[in-house]
Amino acid sequence: MAKCLIVNADDYNTDPERNRGIIEAARRGIVTTTTVIANTPWQDASTAGLKSAFGDSIGVHLNLTKGAPIVKGLSTLVDDEGRFFDKGAVWRKALLGLFDLKEMQTEFAAQITLLRERGIVPDHLDGNNHVHVFPGVAGVAAGLARDFGIPCARLPHERFARPGEYVRRGAAKKTLIGRLSQYARRVFETHGIIFPERFAGIQFPEIVRVDELCAFVASLPHGATELMCHPGYRSPSDNPFSSPAREEELASLTHPSVKDALRRAGVTLISFQELV
Repeated sequence: MAKCLIVNADDYNTDPERNRGIIEAARRGIVTTTTVIANTPWQDASTAGLKSAFGDSIGVHLNLTKGAPIVKGLSTLVDDEGRFFDKGAVWRKALLGLFDLKEMQTEFAAQITLLRERGIVPDHLDGNNHVHVFPGVAGVAAGLARDFGIPCARLPHERFARPGEYVRRGAAKKTLIGRLSQYARRVFETHGIIFPERFAGIQFPEIVRVDELCAFVASLPHGATELMCHPGYRSPSDNPFSSPAREEELASLTHPSVKDALRRAGVTLISFQELV
């Protein structure tokens, strides 16, 4: 098989600055697809820019950790103010089985439906903070993918390739999400969902570093790999993730050296649609 790389930018519709950066990373750089948060405030111009940059290569970023749900009257998914819990709380509750999976199914279905009403038919799904691979949640996500005709999903199982990665920042998260992904793999396969053979972007490469991005590209094996990224511009919003690091990722993903590394390594940029 050829060496193929899907470069997937998370979090479209987080804020206008993130949207602008993701579109720029597609037009000037190596980003090939993006996933959209549906429950955050939406502007009509967002749809036009999104489809202009990506066509139909757009996914849904299933969300339980940012903002408020679309569906009203939920009890287990929200705090006393009716907003989603933060990442740490969601991970704990998911691991302990404290969410009502029927509520989750209703909310996720509403998120997918809202995107479709905006003219976006998702070709893949993933989860904000990887929530879609947690026990119980994976089954809900896989069932909805089947029901809505979404053929592909992210499987965020990033393997350790170098001894130094075991002591590098992000190793614990990489280990946890990798183990959960092993469980989710069986669920996804049972539902006929397609995913790339490999995944990267939790710990290595560090996207803000051009040298690491080039080294990653040079070492890609044959087959399909998904690289997760978060380009954008810094935002005045209260979201700490919309930081200057988003601009550093954008700079790396549009750097000429990275494009040269892809050509030298014989890597073909694709989207999830080429997996089907």
